[in-house]
Amino acid sequence: MYELTHPWGTLSLYRWPRRRNETLQAWDNADQYLLNTLEARAQQGKETLVINDSHGALSLAAGQRGAVIHSGDSWLAQYNIQQNADENSMAPIRHCWPDEPLDAAPDQVVMRVPKSLALLESQLAWLGSQLPEGTPVWLSGMDKHLPRQLVPMMQRYLGNGQAEYGWKKARLFSATAPGKILVEAPFPCKVEGPAGPLVVHAGVFSQQQLDIGARFFLEHLPESLPEKATVADLGCGNGVIGLGILRRYPHVQLTFCDESWLALKSARENVGQYCPHATVTFHHGDGLSGVNDRFDCILLNPPFHDGHTVGDHVARRLFRQASKQLAEGGELRVIGNRHLGYHKVLGRLFSDVQVAGSNKKFVVFSCRAPK
Repeated sequence: MYELTHPWGTLSLYRWPRRRNETLQAWDNADQYLLNTLEARAQQGKETLVINDSHGALSLAAGQRGAVIHSGDSWLAQYNIQQNADENSMAPIRHCWPDEPLDAAPDQVVMRVPKSLALLESQLAWLGSQLPEGTPVWLSGMDKHLPRQLVPMMQRYLGNGQAEYGWKKARLFSATAPGKILVEAPFPCKVEGPAGPLVVHAGVFSQQQLDIGARFFLEHLPESLPEKATVADLGCGNGVIGLGILRRYPHVQLTFCDESWLALKSARENVGQYCPHATVTFHHGDGLSGVNDRFDCILLNPPFHDGHTVGDHVARRLFRQASKQLAEGGELRVIGNRHLGYHKVLGRLFSDVQVAGSNKKFVVFSCRAPK
């Protein structure tokens, strides 16, 4: 836990899910820059729309000066904000998912620049459709993570935008809302899948074409499954792996899981297109957390990054979840880049880890019988 001092007080902030010996704090100088801007330039006592807050630094600090609503794609970010609200004895922060309309127009917007350019485009276009003309919008990010095309993108979707001064390796950008949609964002887009085009909403992995890891995984799906098997596509993205299972085994009961709202929206639309009569459920949350079922098979293509942070901590958490929710005799089938060495972690959680397929870049592991 770290203490954030901001213009309206202090906050005790954790990074969730909690990890032992956490060395990363739950905010950076880009968050601090936006809060300083909010104090200096925003209308006092008015409602602030916060976009892409990860742990609550923006939402909770702004909540100590006035009304706040948060919007973002990540379930984990929303969970983090609410957990930190509890830690600071604050009321829950209102939330709006990406495809939902605002229930009231905010007086100003502070926004973290997301990692995904596609998500950034979609959010800027959404702001144009939701905000009254002249509403101030401030964006910030750390210099090393900012896209070069940010100002032209703001000008395209908001009709204006400029870069302002840098501060402690962070930079501020400002614009005002046009009060109308100037340009529609080019999303959702489509990529060619094994059975036809797949819908991919903004920010969902693999925007241009089906990634090579998914293609290789599809070649090494389980050779057999019971007719009424329970299967989870964990971290499903656009749902292509789960759809591969449904094409082979149309009578399984399949759960698509992802923490991205727009990923699950993509998966829903793709299942509706290609497997409308399948028995499926969709779980929006932290992997399998909150799912009560046990599974005969869990399929996983884990991310090795969390926002701009690279590491295997997300994969490790998903491995642990899978080891606890396999049915007796069940299988976790997971793909990873060869250099990541997942077999070492998996070997500590499962008594039988076999290579189901490999090439120069990827390895597919079949893991059974958790200890």
